[in-house]
Amino acid sequence: MMNLPDSCKVDKFIPKQTFIKKITNGKALFANIEKITWRYKLSPTTINIPSTKTVEEIHIFDLILKTSEIPRKALLEINKLIPYPILFNFKHADSVCHGISLQDEQKQYLSSWDEEISFDFNDTNLEKVYQNIVKKFLKHVDISSHSDFKQTLALEHKIITLKKEILSLENKIKKEKQFNKQLELSRILKPKQQELQNLQKDTHG
Repeated sequence: MMNLPDSCKVDKFIPKQTFIKKITNGKALFANIEKITWRYKLSPTTINIPSTKTVEEIHIFDLILKTSEIPRKALLEINKLIPYPILFNFKHADSVCHGISLQDEQKQYLSSWDEEISFDFNDTNLEKVYQNIVKKFLKHVDISSHSDFKQTLALEHKIITLKKEILSLENKIKKEKQFNKQLELSRILKPKQQELQNLQKDTHG
């Protein structure tokens, strides 16, 4: 699953208590995590790819979960305590999914359970490797036509936000019984639909 050289392997069990004792309400946040293993470390000494000021190392953790619910708050706490990007591999029963948090942001990207993702750990520096990992989680942007990482993320976020707003407005229109209020909501909805259409045309064009 992770096509990495043996030199990157750590395979070190990390007791949950390591994190729990350092955070408020730690026991509850980590309740769904059965086991944490630090699986790989990507650094100039382990993978022979130079680091940058932004990304000095990338870590890969395996988390065995008690249920299929992803412990998002626990991940944020782990990321606060470890100052490097972490690719999480979650395992529950016979299923697997993946997740990563954005650096310096409380935003996470998660795959679906048993979604096949092929990560590429080769590039000119570790920051590019990190960006390539994050791009694998983007669902709404054609990453091949967007080279600027921050713009790609902003576009993905904008499309997701617009889709939620459109769905919410469509549901309100369906439930609304007064015709004049339906028209009012439709007037708000139409430009959002047009904006989404334009963004999707741009991202795939």
